[in-house]
Amino acid sequence: MNLSLATRLTFPVIFGVALATGFSGAVVPGSLLAVVIINSVRFGWVAGPLLMIGHGALEFIAVILLSTGLIRFARSPTARGIIGLIGGLVLVYLGYLTLQIPGTARLWRAPGRAASNWSHLALLGGLMSVANPYWWLWWATIGVAHVGWATQRGRTGGVTYFVGHILSDVSWYCAVSLALAAGRSFLSSAVLKGIYLGCGVFLLALGVIFIVAGAQTLRHCETKREERRV
Repeated sequence: MNLSLATRLTFPVIFGVALATGFSGAVVPGSLLAVVIINSVRFGWVAGPLLMIGHGALEFIAVILLSTGLIRFARSPTARGIIGLIGGLVLVYLGYLTLQIPGTARLWRAPGRAASNWSHLALLGGLMSVANPYWWLWWATIGVAHVGWATQRGRTGGVTYFVGHILSDVSWYCAVSLALAAGRSFLSSAVLKGIYLGCGVFLLALGVIFIVAGAQTLRHCETKREERRV
């Protein structure tokens, strides 16, 4: 994209592109959605906004890292393999913990534990992004192109893109959280246990997929290095 074309772009266009591409990624089922579902039926509607605090903070850091080129290391097959292994292990562990939640677990209402639960959910929102190798790859490829395009309108263009992008995540996941929390009282213990079981199995499966993909990527990298030595 040349500069003359970019300078004719308006900020609403940048915002709209960011919002549309953000929604296209947000609605795809993934580890973050599973965590939003689990914690919304456990802690209520507040889970969505709190998880988005951690996720949004990480995305803001990603935009900053893009300006320095540091996040581009995720393009490296070795980096993707390592991220896949570590992220997969995190998801497997989280899936195991989810399977231990009883279907009779009630909404959390203990005021004395508010601070610890809020910080836990915020950190979890960020962790789910860090543990996902595709999140790193997206920002290292598509994210680089989009931010570079938007910042040709200056810092304001970059900020506009970030706001549009994060707003898509916040609106979608908070809507999911609110809907689940609103219907929580109508769900039986068996249904709640089924939700926890489904999300737990999904996280376990996703973790295994990440681990296998990461191991295969690292094995391929090692094979390439051995071929170059010959």
